[in-house]
This record gives sequence, C-alpha cells and structure tokens, in this order.
Amino acid sequence: MPLLAKPFPTEMTTPINLEGNKKMSVEAHRNLFCTAYDECLNEAVKRGWNSFTCVRCPNYTLTHVSPENSIEAFATQRKSA
Repeated sequence: MPLLAKPFPTEMTTPINLEGNKKMSVEAHRNLFCTAYDECLNEAVKRGWNSFTCVRCPNYTLTHVSPENSIEAFATQRKSA
C-alpha cells in the first residue's frame, strides 16, 4: 500500500478497547497494515502517548482493511523488528 501523504497519528485521551465497544476498537482507529504503522507507533511512544488514532491521517482511508487483515491476522503476521 503506497503512502500519499506524511503519516499523521493523533493522540487519544482514552485507551483503545480491545473487547466490546466497536467504536473504540483497534480496527476502528488504526490501519494496522499501513506501511507507516511502525513509524506512527514510534512517534506515539516518543511523545509519551497512552494511545493514538489514525483516523485523521490522510493515509487512513487509502485502503479498506479486509477481514483477512483483521487484528487477529495482524498478530500472527507481524514481522520482527
């Protein structure tokens, strides 16, 4: 997936809920398969954020995450850094 714009993660004041509320789920706030995901994760750590969202990033809407690219698939496909 090519990037068309500089990645732009945004701090979230509430943590992402791994269970339950779909509005606050990881899949609703992050594109785990974005080529800049690691860069954004590093930025969030450097800034001391408890959580971040990708929804304001111009790259967030470039691709639709299909069911085979769900959070469960991400956990099993994650490359070692």
